[in-house]
Amino acid sequence: MILVTGATGLLGRVITLELIKKGKKVRACKRSGSDLSDVRKSYHFYTPKADFFFDQIEWVDIDFNKHQSLYASLKDVEEVYHCAAKVSFDPKDSEEVLETGITSTRNLLRACMYMPVKKFLFVSSAAVLNVNKKKIELQINQNYKAYSSYVVSKYISEKMIWQAYKEGLNTVIINPGMIIGSGNWKKGNSQMLNIFVTSRFTFSGGTSCVDVRDVATVAINLMEKNIFGERFCISSENILYKDLSTRIRRMMGLEKPIVCPKILLKSLKPLRLILGMIDRKARFLIDENIEFVSERQYYNSKKIKNRIHCSFYSAAESIKFHYGNYLAYKSGKKLNENL
Repeated sequence: MILVTGATGLLGRVITLELIKKGKKVRACKRSGSDLSDVRKSYHFYTPKADFFFDQIEWVDIDFNKHQSLYASLKDVEEVYHCAAKVSFDPKDSEEVLETGITSTRNLLRACMYMPVKKFLFVSSAAVLNVNKKKIELQINQNYKAYSSYVVSKYISEKMIWQAYKEGLNTVIINPGMIIGSGNWKKGNSQMLNIFVTSRFTFSGGTSCVDVRDVATVAINLMEKNIFGERFCISSENILYKDLSTRIRRMMGLEKPIVCPKILLKSLKPLRLILGMIDRKARFLIDENIEFVSERQYYNSKKIKNRIHCSFYSAAESIKFHYGNYLAYKSGKKLNENL
């Protein structure tokens, strides 16, 4: 039995689907009250047998703060894909992002050490790879603001993963760039990309992007090949936000984006709360977020490509497939016609 946490998220749902397609028994974790209809619908983007595969999933509600819930979810489980996380750029969600990311990882690892779990994959973020360790440790210990709560939660969680590996649990970490996928359009990792669709403004920095299908494939390959005690960055290509948003908006039939330079974002920061009343996206205007989108967060996947000899979809291919799905979804067309 394989356990996937965060199975309703952009990546977790695809890992779950790919495992099911391989004939694996999968227990998928969700929050109580989660609406699974979006997951079922999104599977039609990836396979014509969406309902067949969806119905083979064992869905369970999980509470990472309750040991009984964790042990019940881990019954007969030998492999864990830990994808669960709260992703938000809104400062009001800061505590929840930290609590969800850190607590879930800590409690899940502790439970795994007492259960017959043999393999554990943790989904981190490429954003962790460029952190200044002195600054982030200062932020953790003295409330110094340098990085987003999401980055801090992944950094702390990674330290727990390394410790668990030292204590005997077979663990591996993946650090994907910005994930492009279908479904879950306005939540989680899709929030930044959704900005490019709903707003004409974009940023002066750049990012590493990768298709959700490639991330899922790499994750499963690492576990199947029993590669542990390492981390792997997963990135298809490095691209400026201006170019990424231009491609997305062209696909959507929208006007070219307007780049907001760092100095403009900084000047708007004092008006964040007022602007946030008009457009909720303006709440992201805090120093750590402005720095992040104004820098070029570039990475490469040379290590993973050499290790498992894989190739990735280009940004253009990902945008064509996933935003073609988005247009089909919005228009009500047959969802798997792009397959």
